[in-house]
Amino acid sequence: MKMRMMAAAGVAALALTGVGSGLAFAQSGPPPVATIPSLTGQSTSVKLDSGFTDALKSLDVTPAPTGKGTVTDGTAKFPITGGNVTVYKPGEVTPYVQGMIMHDGSGLSLTKGSTKVTLENFVIDPGQPATLKGKVLANGSTLADSVTLFDLDGSTLKPIATDASANTATLTGTTVRLSSDAAAALDKAFGTDAIKGGTTVGIATIVVDLPGKGGSSSSSMPGAMPSGGAQTGGGSTATGGADPALLAGGVLTLAVAGGALVVVRRRRATDRG
Repeated sequence: MKMRMMAAAGVAALALTGVGSGLAFAQSGPPPVATIPSLTGQSTSVKLDSGFTDALKSLDVTPAPTGKGTVTDGTAKFPITGGNVTVYKPGEVTPYVQGMIMHDGSGLSLTKGSTKVTLENFVIDPGQPATLKGKVLANGSTLADSVTLFDLDGSTLKPIATDASANTATLTGTTVRLSSDAAAALDKAFGTDAIKGGTTVGIATIVVDLPGKGGSSSSSMPGAMPSGGAQTGGGSTATGGADPALLAGGVLTLAVAGGALVVVRRRRATDRG
């Protein structure tokens, strides 16, 4: 009797585990189909929309990169510094892609006269809705450690492309829009009402190292990824852009959600016995 009570207590015990940008209680439920515990390498870049940059110019607001970020030929680029992703079968868990893509040590500043607003340490959250959060500073003083800066629309995604020689995967086409809260904060900082939430900032491209390259950790695989197109924030995108040789070998499956790229290795049929 005592042993049964101890076993029941063990089953009921809850363990805290980091999921997405917060903590969640682990509990019984559908197992994930793939987990990438450590995402490293490559970058997220945004081709800045001319409407956005023209609006900033009309307000005498000058954008510039900070930290390890760069802006070249109208494209802002931020190195990926870490993150993690857990993928579930679509329909079993909502959102079915959970995790984050981190960009510590880089960002974008917006300056007008003596006022400088800095947005940095971006974190992409592929949840529902998909967002990009970050730290906000005004003239060097922290206003918020983490706030939603941009909304991500995955309905404009293009097919995924892989580069077998570089061992990378590239996802492009996610539309980045200024969040309402960020627009209101910028309006207040620069003394205007011309900056609107929902303004298109640009189109994002995410390039990641495939698992196994460099220091990236390989993903765990309780089971094969679901067949069919991978769901996104506003529709679906097929994996037809993946390298045919990799797919034919049963090695690679790509899943996308809300503009975040998830890379997992599929088990061969022979491995599954």
